[in-house]
Amino acid sequence: MTEEPPDYSAADLRPTVWGSRTALDDGRWETVWRLTFAAPLSRQALVVHQDEKAGFRAILETHGGTGGELRVLTRRDAMAPEYYPLTFTSFAVVNDTVGEIREIQGRPRDWYAPFRDRLAE
Repeated sequence: MTEEPPDYSAADLRPTVWGSRTALDDGRWETVWRLTFAAPLSRQALVVHQDEKAGFRAILETHGGTGGELRVLTRRDAMAPEYYPLTFTSFAVVNDTVGEIREIQGRPRDWYAPFRDRLAE
């Protein structure tokens, strides 16, 4: 007996955009994610998530309005698969502890993990 794969529809696909990546002079990478919040936030900069073993650090910078940036510093190329869950965890930490995210890279936050996973719950 074989298990049937789940049905997928092209209508369920969402074109997400990765943050802008830059190779730094010291060999690390920086990815900047543009965030829009549901309500204005005060100006601040704070570390929201880090994993020293993986070489990952996420810093949220807000500018005193609904805009902000999540700056992710990584030891290797930011598109390396081990950084995906750390990046998505950073989104959740920001959303759950700092302010509700409305958009990531100009796209609805629900198009990105971990939020799209919450839609299925």
